[in-house]
Amino acid sequence: VLQLVPVWAFRYFPSQDGPAHLNNATVLREFHHPDRTIYREYYHLNKNLDPNWMSHLLLAALGAFLPILIAEKLVLTGYVVLLPLSVRYALRAIRADAGLVAFLIFPFVPNYLYHMGFYNFMWSLPLYFFVFGYWLKHRERFGLRETVVMTFLALALYFCHLVSLVTVCLGIGFLAVWFTVFDLFGRRDSPASHPSSNRGRGRILWEGVKNRALIPLYALFPTFLLGVVFLNQKGAGRSDRLPFQYQWDRLRVLESLTSYDDREIALSTAVVWLFVAATVAWLVVKIVRRRWHRWDVFALVAVGYVVLYFISPDAMSGGSFISHRLMFYPFFALILWLGAQPVHRALQRTVQVAAIALTLGFLTLHTVRYAELNDYLDEYLSGMELIEPNTTVLPLCFSHVGIAPDGRQLARRIGLFLHASGYIAAERRVVELDNYEGNTSYFPVLFIWEVNPFAHLAIDGAIEAIPPRVDIDSYPRRSNGKGHVDYVLVWNMQERYRDNEDTQRIFRQLGESYDLIDTSKRGLMTLYRRKNWNGAADAAN
Repeated sequence: VLQLVPVWAFRYFPSQDGPAHLNNATVLREFHHPDRTIYREYYHLNKNLDPNWMSHLLLAALGAFLPILIAEKLVLTGYVVLLPLSVRYALRAIRADAGLVAFLIFPFVPNYLYHMGFYNFMWSLPLYFFVFGYWLKHRERFGLRETVVMTFLALALYFCHLVSLVTVCLGIGFLAVWFTVFDLFGRRDSPASHPSSNRGRGRILWEGVKNRALIPLYALFPTFLLGVVFLNQKGAGRSDRLPFQYQWDRLRVLESLTSYDDREIALSTAVVWLFVAATVAWLVVKIVRRRWHRWDVFALVAVGYVVLYFISPDAMSGGSFISHRLMFYPFFALILWLGAQPVHRALQRTVQVAAIALTLGFLTLHTVRYAELNDYLDEYLSGMELIEPNTTVLPLCFSHVGIAPDGRQLARRIGLFLHASGYIAAERRVVELDNYEGNTSYFPVLFIWEVNPFAHLAIDGAIEAIPPRVDIDSYPRRSNGKGHVDYVLVWNMQERYRDNEDTQRIFRQLGESYDLIDTSKRGLMTLYRRKNWNGAADAAN
């Protein structure tokens, strides 16, 4: 409940790519509306069944009867509520009294990818635990009903994010093999424990393979098929593997929990040490009691996820930030391992209190920063009402993280001003020419190539560089007369870029072809409109 307070207390959730999601969800919902002609001039809808769609579909559905900002808050609320519930569900599939360990997930809720606005990936996290937990719960008796439910859970996970789908499939596959081998050689009460009982071994092997692997594999087959089609269409191109030392330095401080403030590093490092301390404490209990069981496999799964984190590329098939995502899963596996251990309740309570304290620390830092950033977002959007529907707006951002008038950086790692114009596009029903999702091949809403601003307005695609590299005057010609820039929003222009060649080109063209129509209270935002403007009808000409 406390983690929902900053989501609902402020008008804007300060994320980097969240506004782009709101923009494209609005386009997706209203694409065929007769009054939204500008959408059909610049966009087409992706007809492939690609991943990374779930949050767009949820936002589009909720936006049909709610303001888009409220729809976003509900999508975030769903994630914040479902993640701990899904962890509890998976833990209780292992042990009925393991739910207390679910508190360890709370520090992971407000993470870097959450503040980056990667809503599809965030929704994949609870689905990861629901899929894993469902398999754990029914692994010995997969019937028709369980197979159908597993299929739909896996499909939902596919439309959230492939990273969580791949990691859960690897985990399930490893556990299926482990449990079957454990039954064959580790159960003293099993007929298979007798060397002469080949028939008993065969029965155990068949039942284990059938229920734990073959039927779940059948349930996952539609998802595998979609994944193969996606990879075949997008290709398997990948970036180089990141250096080991760099990856280790990020993992040991759990960098994917830090977003806005350098003080978050101390808290994220404390989360790592909490897991180290809990793991050591649980191991001491196990050694003293000499209790080793099949659920200790989760420790091996955690090790496997660590290896996967180090050997995987950071970008593949058009997707990026892979290592930031993979950083979570070793800790997720450790949560399941810790929950599987029968330790004293006092030890669990101690871990609970520590997890709550760290979560409150993150919550305090984030709430303070949300308040400040909302003030700057209000300034960024202060001229929004002057932008008419059915037009285009080009945002030119000279600082993605924001620079305050006193020179202080507003956000440590989150470029929340980079796509903040997505709010304008969603509210005013205009085309944002820096819609990065439209320049991909897998989001629901894509630019028509002839008018794609990244190809025909930007110079070498560097529309999001600092300073931006664009040629506004040549856009109509390079897009065969179909593209036009009606409004230009300049954010956080700084004097150090004044003599830059790209900056001079921008302001020369603005001076020749545009009128300054608004300046924000601190002068951080300036809004320009094409000269001789005759209303929205002029945009069509």
